Amino acid sequence: MHTRPATSDDVALAAELAARFDTAWFGAPENDEDEIGEYFDQVPSFETDSRVFSDDGRVLAVALHNPHDAWFVTDPDQELTRRVADDLIAWYATFDNPKLEVLDRDEALRAKLAAHGWQHQRSSFELVRPVSAEWTIAEPRYPDGVEVRPFTPDQAEAMYHLIYVDAAWAEVPGHPQRPFDDWRKLFITDTTVPELQVLAWRGDRLVGVSTGRIFSDGTGWIAQLAVARDERGHGLGRALLLDSLHRRRTAGATALGLSVQAENRNALALYLDTGLEIDREWMEYRPA
Repeated sequence: MHTRPATSDDVALAAELAARFDTAWFGAPENDEDEIGEYFDQVPSFETDSRVFSDDGRVLAVALHNPHDAWFVTDPDQELTRRVADDLIAWYATFDNPKLEVLDRDEALRAKLAAHGWQHQRSSFELVRPVSAEWTIAEPRYPDGVEVRPFTPDQAEAMYHLIYVDAAWAEVPGHPQRPFDDWRKLFITDTTVPELQVLAWRGDRLVGVSTGRIFSDGTGWIAQLAVARDERGHGLGRALLLDSLHRRRTAGATALGLSVQAENRNALALYLDTGLEIDREWMEYRPA
């Protein structure tokens, strides 16, 4: 097995590998080269936080690491996954607090993780449903006194405070606590579409927020949905969700989706109740 640090020139290589992975497991590619490049942008140092694994001249995996996430893609062929898995797992094990999220159907990688003593800690679901005439999405109804106002980038600090302080986002197991600059780099960028962001205010206080985008494959994605703890139980979360789904459908999304921690039963029940459907499970593994 040959390994080397990745470079920014490897984005196309990683995108091609990801396209094969997605096609094998999900039926079609899901991210274009620019979207894969966003993972590369989060790498602190290519020398220490990235690897390209190859054998007999064939690239079997590309792996990236940053303080909050581990992103990797392997060849979808299960025999090739077995060939690269030992080296991939050993590399990630060198970092503090290592974790890997693995598709539940990827039996080869799951078996290798178990052999290395890694254990399944928790799961998350991606809920995705194609837009169709048969799927009727209810109109949002906001609680009395709550007003939705247009998004502007200068509201980033208020959004961050709502998500991580008032809504205690990171207290949910599986949700990372990101410093403001790292969070903004992910969710408030030059390509952020204002009409897809939903900000709910009670007077001068931001009490609910939903962020997201439409990916290159047409999936309208809700990245973060948060409601202040003292505003819960009055339908604000449902209103934000429905509003977000409507906005993405109006903007031309061909499918709608989001991710939720499997342990977050209240949120999962809400998402299923609006018509979203569980499409796949990602299993988080950590060393014992």
